[in-house]
Amino acid sequence: MKDRHWKIWSEQVQSPLGSLVEIGEVVGSGGKMSRFRYLRRYALVVITRGEGHYEDESGRERSLRTGDWILVFPDLGHYYRPVRPGGWDEVYVMFEGPVFETWRAQGLLDPARPTGRLADPEGWLAEFQRAMSDTKSPALVRLCAFQQLLAAAVAGTGDPALSPTAGAAWFTAACRLLSRPEGGAEQAARELGMNYETFRRKFKEHAGTAPHRYHRLHVVNLAARMLDSTDLKSAEIARTLGFCDEAYFSRVFKQVTGRSPREYRRRQEAG
Repeated sequence: MKDRHWKIWSEQVQSPLGSLVEIGEVVGSGGKMSRFRYLRRYALVVITRGEGHYEDESGRERSLRTGDWILVFPDLGHYYRPVRPGGWDEVYVMFEGPVFETWRAQGLLDPARPTGRLADPEGWLAEFQRAMSDTKSPALVRLCAFQQLLAAAVAGTGDPALSPTAGAAWFTAACRLLSRPEGGAEQAARELGMNYETFRRKFKEHAGTAPHRYHRLHVVNLAARMLDSTDLKSAEIARTLGFCDEAYFSRVFKQVTGRSPREYRRRQEAG
């Protein structure tokens, strides 16, 4: 049985912080990977059906099942496959760039931990499909969304060394707070019990962008979805998302997307 392969996105998602080189889905994998394979970039693979085996040239071996993830590192020989031909479905993202090298330098991406398990496989996969299929969002928003997914995967291993204020678990909580339209960066810092300057510095080290900018990108992304899916006027959307007035909302929206809300909606209607 041959693998059936679909790409969710066929183009690269590029930003100065990093790139999502390929995002896709494989159904009915035949498990014919040669031993060992080497990639020039990172890859996150999540098993959505079936079970199998992982091994790398460092001698690490793991049994895998639905809801587990594999993290492939550049130039590390690795090998993974289902236990039976056609018995494995997966989604994957290939990625690279300076922000992910920072993650590795800080131990968030660790070659000694190449596999793990999602804390909430169904919820994670639903968010993956939503975020990774959202091709209308700016590249930096997409990259930040993937970082949140990556952090949630790494933090879901149940490792007791990951406290709510450290490593990937802390970053996941920060991303979740900053993804809300209300509050913002200072509110997120307070809810995490941190001094704002410490929070700002720590978040930027992990995400490669300041928390207030991350929050603004997500609010604009939410506004774009509202323009696509509702008949609400710009003034109503501005009020709903907590902007002080429509003019400020329009200015921020255009800074991020390159179009005013009216131009954005007109372009979508024309398409």
